[in-house]
Amino acid sequence: MNEKKTQIQKGIAQLRTHFLVMCATVGIAVDEACVALTTGNMGRASAVVDGDAAVDALENEIDEMALSLLARYQPVAYDLRFIVATLRMVGDLERIGDEAVSIAERAIVLHELLPEPVLSAVGRLMGTATVNYKKAVEAFRSADIEQALDICRSEDETMQMEVTALHRIMDCFCSDGGRGGGQSYIGMHGILICRSLTRICRRLSNIAEQTYFIAEGVNIKHVSFV
Repeated sequence: MNEKKTQIQKGIAQLRTHFLVMCATVGIAVDEACVALTTGNMGRASAVVDGDAAVDALENEIDEMALSLLARYQPVAYDLRFIVATLRMVGDLERIGDEAVSIAERAIVLHELLPEPVLSAVGRLMGTATVNYKKAVEAFRSADIEQALDICRSEDETMQMEVTALHRIMDCFCSDGGRGGGQSYIGMHGILICRSLTRICRRLSNIAEQTYFIAEGVNIKHVSFV
């Protein structure tokens, strides 16, 4: 029994390490996509797109590790919660990586700095996404359930930021009376960027919920934080 427990703990430690490597990889992609968007750096945007294959490979590797642990050791209690939550979170991480690619692709398609109205509109969302990403990873790393709850509580505020950003973009570029004139395509890309940033924030809430589940054994997925 002791040997089995030791093997489970060793496997979970390896799983945790691989998951944190994926967290770092995806975090870099999110940061670089936002930098590319705000600076017009096409090289950095292309690197994010090219790096997506590495994120997918990490997801597959972590899936295989987690399923192997379940099949070989039939873990219970905390060990089981950790493995199950990791399987859930790795999917969210992969989707965050996809949204980073989507943002980078918008920068490549536009091939120019976004106009100030769009940058201003999406700026708060970008800031929230990048800051909450770091908070979510740190909450997982340190099992900080209070920080995890803070991320969950911020979801309504993020939705309000998105609504505000979308209104500003529509007013500037997508309405007959807007200042954008024939630049509606910029508005369209601005809307897509807003959607990607909001999806990143929602995925981070999922990761925060799983962090809480690992630590406390309680599912807070459908709990209201108002």
